[in-house]
Amino acid sequence: MSQNFSLLLKRVLLGVIFFLFGVSSAQAKHAGIKHDDPEEHKISTARPDPNDVSEMAFIRAGKFIRGSDFKENKLAFKMCRKVDKSCKLWWFSDEYPAALVMLDNYWIDVYEVTNEIYLEFVKATGHPPALDDSCTTDACREGNLWKGASFPPKIRRQPVTQISWYDAEAYCKWRGKRLPTEAEWEKAARGPSGSMYPWGKASPKGRATFNRKWNGIHTMTNVGSYPGGASIYGLHDMAGNVWEWVDNWYHRTYYSFGTKNNPKGYTKGEYKSLRGGSWVNFPDSLRSAFRRWSRPDVRFNDTGFRCARSAPPDMKFKN
Repeated sequence: MSQNFSLLLKRVLLGVIFFLFGVSSAQAKHAGIKHDDPEEHKISTARPDPNDVSEMAFIRAGKFIRGSDFKENKLAFKMCRKVDKSCKLWWFSDEYPAALVMLDNYWIDVYEVTNEIYLEFVKATGHPPALDDSCTTDACREGNLWKGASFPPKIRRQPVTQISWYDAEAYCKWRGKRLPTEAEWEKAARGPSGSMYPWGKASPKGRATFNRKWNGIHTMTNVGSYPGGASIYGLHDMAGNVWEWVDNWYHRTYYSFGTKNNPKGYTKGEYKSLRGGSWVNFPDSLRSAFRRWSRPDVRFNDTGFRCARSAPPDMKFKN
């Protein structure tokens, strides 16, 4: 399933939130693709070390600029108009206003969770594989790159997709981690100064996987494929490749009245926030301030995640 419908809904009616199901265009057949034999790999089924912070970046406590001001909203609108003449300025209003937000120390994964790492979780816990088993059409089924608990060797290091928010939460808990808050994700992507993209203001070309059509196992790229697109903290693929689930319940006007000290969003809701854009999106949707929502039980072929972990408040670490 694709995020195109939910992204379009954001642009059509931010004031009245509801969700429609959709599927991506499919250009590659799933049949005939070689899948891994699970016995070919040494899959660890041991419970992970809850203190393991390897391949995580430490984000030091402090303030950062969250959201967009009116000038940045206008720039996003101009970018959007280049690819969609129906764009409206108010489509970006959920990013407003820009404000300084304070966060405590935390760790966050350098890379999006990959298929090979997620397979360890599936094998160790018996959790369902990364696929949408509710599909009723061929187009939907072709978004399932896994076949049972196996997948083509080519996608081992690609980000896992067809993951609901609940799947992502369960994986992070198994690893002794949690999903990042929306604010934690944004700081890790933009840095303290609130840059447009993780790397700055330059074009995403050569820095991210974006503006692609569905092409099966050839759609996404291995995590870390674009070193020039890393954030100031060394995080990869914070723009493009796949959307990423975060912990927060989505609220369109939360930035206007929510706390500015370790914001965690609403305690309940109907939609969860996603961040970062994906392989199908244009540059305006890859901006680090851009917000999207989805029902937490839905799985997409352009959505994955990474995990975070709280750090002691007095911890010192040199980035």
